[in-house]
Amino acid sequence: MFVQFKRLTWKASLLTIIISILAFTIALAASGDLDPTFDGDGLVTSYASEPWESDLAQSIAIQANGKIVAAGISNYGYATSNFAILRYNTDGSLDTAFGGDGRVLTNLGNNDGANDVAIQSNGKIVAAGRTCLGYYCDVALARYNAGGSLDTTFSGDGKQITDFGSTDNGSDGGLAIQPDGKIVVGGYVHNGTDRDFAVYRYNANGSLDTTFSGDGMLKFGFGAGRWDTAFDLALQSDGKIIVIGETYNPNSGFLDRNFALARLNTDGSLDVTFSGDGRQTTNFGNDDRAYGVTLQMDGKAVVVGMKSNGDLRFFALARYNVDGSLDTTFNGTGRKVFSIIAGTSSSAEDVIVQSNQMIVVAGSAVNSPEGGSFDFAMVRLNPDGALDTTFGEDGKVIIDFGGTDFAASLAVRPADGKYVLGGYAYGDLSEDHFALARVLP
Repeated sequence: MFVQFKRLTWKASLLTIIISILAFTIALAASGDLDPTFDGDGLVTSYASEPWESDLAQSIAIQANGKIVAAGISNYGYATSNFAILRYNTDGSLDTAFGGDGRVLTNLGNNDGANDVAIQSNGKIVAAGRTCLGYYCDVALARYNAGGSLDTTFSGDGKQITDFGSTDNGSDGGLAIQPDGKIVVGGYVHNGTDRDFAVYRYNANGSLDTTFSGDGMLKFGFGAGRWDTAFDLALQSDGKIIVIGETYNPNSGFLDRNFALARLNTDGSLDVTFSGDGRQTTNFGNDDRAYGVTLQMDGKAVVVGMKSNGDLRFFALARYNVDGSLDTTFNGTGRKVFSIIAGTSSSAEDVIVQSNQMIVVAGSAVNSPEGGSFDFAMVRLNPDGALDTTFGEDGKVIIDFGGTDFAASLAVRPADGKYVLGGYAYGDLSEDHFALARVLP
């Protein structure tokens, strides 16, 4: 009896210690910290094909069950590159129920790469990007079943390639699925002289939707002689489409790049209630590029990207009213430019707005004033544009995988609000790998 009592006492003491340690650990966890329940340290890197090849994650999406889908490019920089789709379990491990080992590579003909990904309401996965032969590309899409196989109900073989009838057209990002299942893709098209924005809409079966601009394809520019490229898009609740990217005149030495955005009606025409002609540009000074967009519940558009002064790059944000004008309740001017670390370069790539209207932005930043390497970076702002000092270090977080790292995409878990960043890390094998980080909200 005495021995048994001592064992029970010892177990009770041990349990008390474990609970105390757990409580202390929870107390230490703060908003902006890496989530240790994600692969032990909040960080995951994976190769898509072989360890010595360059693999870039360009976009991520989170399924209803919390699993993470990352899409990008395998064997980047080579003529045999492919769409690369990886799926991760909620703990950060690769999901072997997807493609047998968590990885699916798709060749669409030549030099291929996925730049965006979205999950349909039925769980099927849509990836969009381009397939290129030399310098000439076409828009490319692929749709996958939940297990990773190509969905043959989509364009007969799960793949769709669209030529706008020019020498070069493609998608550098911008993909959304309408409530009716139609797929909207943003990109660019060469018009014979320069580049224009291009928007494509497909039916659920992969065919072009001829109710959109007559043939499923729309191109438009921001002025004669200007080179315009769309990088992202978002759907309004009324079905109208916001498309964002850059516009510039190459004769200016690339010093007049500006944020460019447009709003389209559901039939593919430019919406003239938006800034008078459906188009709006914003100049932050010198070289500005818009990479990501999201919509607030009130319909305002938040656009993020970068501003360059020639020596340094900065996070650049703008918020627009529903009529296309800058929203001066955001930072007093509708625009905000800042560094993650003073005196170093940084660039914003993606943005989400939470239900409480807090704005979360992901990108990359040099991690030291002395000239370190790029790392993942994220910030959280209050609705008025001020940095949220309860998040990370005065509203800013830097995430280091140990080398040179670039974040390209941001998503939030509906179940618990944790942030997931996706991009790529230049690792020990001197090649890029898919990289994910999960951050506490």
